[in-house]
Order: sequence, then C-alpha cells, then structure tokens
Amino acid sequence: MAFTLTTTEAAQALRLSAATLARLRNEGVLKAGFHYRAVGAGLKRPPLLWNPEACETALAQRSRRVLA
Repeated sequence: MAFTLTTTEAAQALRLSAATLARLRNEGVLKAGFHYRAVGAGLKRPPLLWNPEACETALAQRSRRVLA
C-alpha cells in the first residue's frame, strides 16, 4: 500500500473536497490503515496520508451500491 498523498492532494486527485473526505471517513466508507493513515505520533490532530488507489476502489464500489 502506498500512502503517498496529503489530504489536499488526495482531494484534488479524487476530485472531492477535503470536507467530503472527512465525511466519508466519519461514515466508515474510508477506513484507517487501508485508505489513509496518520503520521506524526503523539500529535493531537496528526496529518493524514492517503492511498489514492484504495480510495478510488472504495468510491467505485460505493457508487455501484448506491446506483443499484
């Protein structure tokens, strides 16, 4: 797994807003350790790094369920 993008970069790559990424995290669509991970141990609100390929797959599966 390649956690390579910051939240801003991931939002741009996925054509979403950072707020939408946060909402998808809160709804459980995007999961820690698979779609994103926190960096900076000990920080109260550490920055996140994202796996864009895993996020795209999850969003595609979610779209198929919504459209079905």
